[in-house]
Amino acid sequence: MIAAQTVSDELTKKGHQVTMKEARMTVVEDFNASQAVILGSPSWDYEGREGMPHEDFVVLIEKLKSAAFEGKQFAVFGLGDSTFPHFCGAVTHLEEFVAAVKGTLVVPSLKIDKYFNDQTGNTAKITEWADSLASTFG
Repeated sequence: MIAAQTVSDELTKKGHQVTMKEARMTVVEDFNASQAVILGSPSWDYEGREGMPHEDFVVLIEKLKSAAFEGKQFAVFGLGDSTFPHFCGAVTHLEEFVAAVKGTLVVPSLKIDKYFNDQTGNTAKITEWADSLASTFG
């Protein structure tokens, strides 16, 4: 949640209205009501498959698999550990979801390594990514 809060704070500073919701609390109407959607997830071992989005995202993706958000702006970020074989695999799954619902990724996705131990300047990377996203949104 800290990474998502950093993104939210940066976008708010740039004058954007942001609503943060956990995947398990999100419904199709939330996507429809938003100008843009930012998806962020850690990578998990879900049902024996490493590199999956958090289990709540797996459920959300299933709920929305028949939806279409053609032209909707999306951005994706993920947290992971580069010592695992599927580093930030959740990002790949979320990008595939965006493509499946006909959304548009407006900036390159961000993969954050070892955010739980921010010794590598990840907060600065998140802030820079959020600033780029804010500029894209105008």
